Amino acid sequence: MENSTEFKGGLDTLAFYNMAFVVSNIEDSIKWYTNNLGFKLIIKQAIPVPEGKAEMAFMQGAGMKIEMIQSSNNQLIESITKDSKTDTLPTVIGSKALVFYVDNLEVTTRELENKGVNFLWKERYLAGNSLFCTMILDIDDNRINIFQRNTIA
Repeated sequence: MENSTEFKGGLDTLAFYNMAFVVSNIEDSIKWYTNNLGFKLIIKQAIPVPEGKAEMAFMQGAGMKIEMIQSSNNQLIESITKDSKTDTLPTVIGSKALVFYVDNLEVTTRELENKGVNFLWKERYLAGNSLFCTMILDIDDNRINIFQRNTIA
């Protein structure tokens, strides 16, 4: 007989907190996410590390938090960078994307055009008449996919 209360407060309370990723310039990234996607800075601070220096920033927007990290030891992996700029499915392990949805993708795409963001593609259906999306890249070429709400599961 299994004791159903033995693990209360453990994995049964698991919830999404934030998405974290490394950026090349934390100040530029804060500006980019603020100006282009409307995120707000919650906190920015130095992180103690044994060598060099590191900073992190938490930002909030679109019903989520993102954590950006900049370190003096940052590394650029060419295969991931190349993969993110390719107009195909990502193929490199470690590739990732932020994914959002909006009510009207055409209006959102025009707004992003007016802000001068870098597009990988605009207003494309990925599966027949569903998964209508626009793919943009942030200043570090991280993929950001934006779907139209009524075309996703």
